[in-house]
Amino acid sequence: MAASHALTESEARFRALVTASSDVVFRMSADFTELRQLEGQMFVEATALPTRDWFEKYVFPGDRERVLKTIRDAVTLKCMFESEHRVFRADGSVGWTHSRSVPMLDGAGEIVEWIGMASDITPRKRAEQEFRDQRRMYEAILTNTPDLAYVWNLEHRFIYANEGLLRMWGRTWEEAIGKNCLELGYEPWHAAMHDREIEAVISTRQPVRGEVPFNGTFGRRIYDYLLVPVIGASGEVEAVAGTTRDITERKLMEGSLLDADRRKDEFLATLAHELRNPLAPIRNAVQLLKTGSPSGDTLRMAREIIDRQIGHMVRLVDDLLDVSRITIGQVNLRNERVSLRRVLDDALEAAAPAIEAGNHRLVIDLPDASPQIEGDATRLSQVFQNLLDNAAKYTPSGGTITLRAEQRGSEVWISVCDTGIGIAPDLHPRVFELFTRVHPNDRIKTSGLGIGLSLAKKLIELHLGRIEVRSEGAGLGSEFIVMLPALAAMPVAPKVAAELPGLRAKPEYRHRVLVVDDNRDAAESLGMLLELEHCEVAVAFDGIQALETIDQFQPDIALLDIGMPGMDGYELARRIRATPRGRNLVLVALTGWGQADDKKRAADSGFDEHLTKPVDPDLLTQVLHLTHSAAA
Repeated sequence: MAASHALTESEARFRALVTASSDVVFRMSADFTELRQLEGQMFVEATALPTRDWFEKYVFPGDRERVLKTIRDAVTLKCMFESEHRVFRADGSVGWTHSRSVPMLDGAGEIVEWIGMASDITPRKRAEQEFRDQRRMYEAILTNTPDLAYVWNLEHRFIYANEGLLRMWGRTWEEAIGKNCLELGYEPWHAAMHDREIEAVISTRQPVRGEVPFNGTFGRRIYDYLLVPVIGASGEVEAVAGTTRDITERKLMEGSLLDADRRKDEFLATLAHELRNPLAPIRNAVQLLKTGSPSGDTLRMAREIIDRQIGHMVRLVDDLLDVSRITIGQVNLRNERVSLRRVLDDALEAAAPAIEAGNHRLVIDLPDASPQIEGDATRLSQVFQNLLDNAAKYTPSGGTITLRAEQRGSEVWISVCDTGIGIAPDLHPRVFELFTRVHPNDRIKTSGLGIGLSLAKKLIELHLGRIEVRSEGAGLGSEFIVMLPALAAMPVAPKVAAELPGLRAKPEYRHRVLVVDDNRDAAESLGMLLELEHCEVAVAFDGIQALETIDQFQPDIALLDIGMPGMDGYELARRIRATPRGRNLVLVALTGWGQADDKKRAADSGFDEHLTKPVDPDLLTQVLHLTHSAAA
């Protein structure tokens, strides 16, 4: 009778739960082996009759062992059973349930049955899984990014730091999380700055960005950082997140670019100065020539001034072009076996005027048997002339310049040493950089564009050598040492007499020369020089006029400017070659463009020779003589 009454009460409670709840409601036997009744609420399949295969029917196989253990523990302890696990849903799919069941006890404290409820938590579990997947993805990104990522709570304590930041601090997660900047070793000013920025982000809800140096395990680095608010579901700021990027290399590059830009500005200002220097005496000489009847001495002096200053300007432009050609790899060395003594003799001859002008004492210490080297003799002489000129330039009057050479193993060491104003040790690494002027504000009157030593270094490296500078500092002199590969000694072949470049034989043939240049002064002055060379000359100032003049004048040589407006020199050469008269005409290109590609383009357009402006008169005479057989 009592058992029947208890069962009736249990069924009543069960019905009340079913009516009051939208969750699944079920009854289980005392040992949890028999499912007595279940209302599925469209979540799981309902059952009205007792069944013992409920465990296999409803519980997902992967979770059965864990659920069974929880059941046994609850039965043993007579306590509430609670579990989150997967189940087979009414439609056959797999879902998640949160199941809770309490034991019904009789007067003796024994379990009579279990009454439980189960909720469908599938949407929540899916959301949790998606969150975990996203977290793993974000964590993978934040762990592997070179940037530092972190989050502060509203008390300015770190609640997240990625692996990169932990490495930079030299701390573990346990050592770092929960601490503020000051506690993690930030300098007081740095920690206080971030405290102010965190408060600013919280109060304004606006990001804050900045740059700051920091001494961490990576050394002293410069960092760019961005702090942003983390807005919660309530619309309030819940935290402040940040990312930090190491910009040390970028800042160094910016500094280098600013330094290069400054040196470029200094170079342009110096270039303007260097070009004005020779122009002033040239203008003065021209003014002298304009006087009514200049004397013979005046004419001679004016000619010498103009010739000397033009030579200076040509060397200036040639140095600039050399640097450009070397930089883009368009320098062709004419390598040959050459005596070091010959190279140094040429350099000494070229630098002699500067050394004599400074009243310097020159000491030469060279081996009796001159070492042999392989290289372009002209280019190497250019290097040593530059070093000797610099020694003369930066040594006060009456100083000493020493040129020394010796063979050391497989190398020849050549030293140019002076007693001049010296170079500060911290400037040694920059001495060979382009446009670097070591003494831009010195009191000694000097000139130069800051390209000579850069050019020297590049030329020596093209010869597989090295160059270095030594100086104890200001006022203690300088020494430049060049190291070049040495060749094995061999007998020196007897010298063959050669005609001096300036020696001109009187021409036996009067060339008929056409000069074409849109610059009237250039064309007419070149024509006058050619007439002095016993040439018959006609002048044209554009391509059309040149084609007409060829028919009338019938020249055997034509000197054509390349950069003319309208029809340039290349097009004019092609048109001349297309005429019957032009097939045998000797064409010479006159241009300021003198690189290898320019010479090839001139040859492809039909030119026989290529001369770079301003043309050396001696070289022009040689070209006229060389072309005599072709023009005759």
